[in-house]
Amino acid sequence: MDSISGNNFFACGGSVQGTRHIRDGIPCEDAWAFDTQCGCLVLAVADGLSSAENGGKGAELVSAASVRAIVDLIKTVTSDGISIDVPEIIQSGIKKGRDVVSSYAEQEDQTISSYATTLIIVVMRGDEVWCGHIGDGVCVTVSGDEVLVLSAPGNIEYANETAVITSRSWEKQLRISSGIADAVLLATDGCQGAVIRREEDGIKPYNPFVLPLVKALREYSAEGRDCNAEICDLLFSERMRALSSDDMTLAAGFSPGESI
Repeated sequence: MDSISGNNFFACGGSVQGTRHIRDGIPCEDAWAFDTQCGCLVLAVADGLSSAENGGKGAELVSAASVRAIVDLIKTVTSDGISIDVPEIIQSGIKKGRDVVSSYAEQEDQTISSYATTLIIVVMRGDEVWCGHIGDGVCVTVSGDEVLVLSAPGNIEYANETAVITSRSWEKQLRISSGIADAVLLATDGCQGAVIRREEDGIKPYNPFVLPLVKALREYSAEGRDCNAEICDLLFSERMRALSSDDMTLAAGFSPGESI
């Protein structure tokens, strides 16, 4: 997938196999997707559950379909002159993405649960950002030198279970948060340990990783370098591999509020 620049937004990302999947010859079961239209950036990452037979396909389907649905909904409301209710659009877009997975499962004579996947999806508009989140993984925002955790891994993760888009209770598990930012970073659970730290007073962003990465990606994009390849190289590094044997996805988006 190519990185993209449009409406002054920039997005890039990468998904790579974890060492366990490389060892066992299993394809990467993470996915990411994005689009920039109508003055917005829509960016998503998904982590297909290894315990689900078709988790990787579920991640691919729901990330792409949810992004597409949200963009279509934004186009519709802007053309009709209606004010944009982003949280409502996120929930509706995710539902449409889930419907795509459900239809695909039926077509393949499979249960939707076999396509179980997490999902994090972000809408950026100007310096505002909204995040819809089901399951683990993390979303952090950057405003200048301030880094905040906009959406942390779901609490259900602590019971060795992860909320998924394919469950019947997905709407109850959906968490929507918002903030102000000029950059956003999304990570699946395989590499979330580089982005956040669990401390006594809660989950905190790990600034020594986040700020240099965002700065570097801004510089690389200005130089015309392949930011997707840069992210994949990072994910394949020994430092990142030491964090987890799971698949890893990292995606970044930048608002037009900063020069890129």
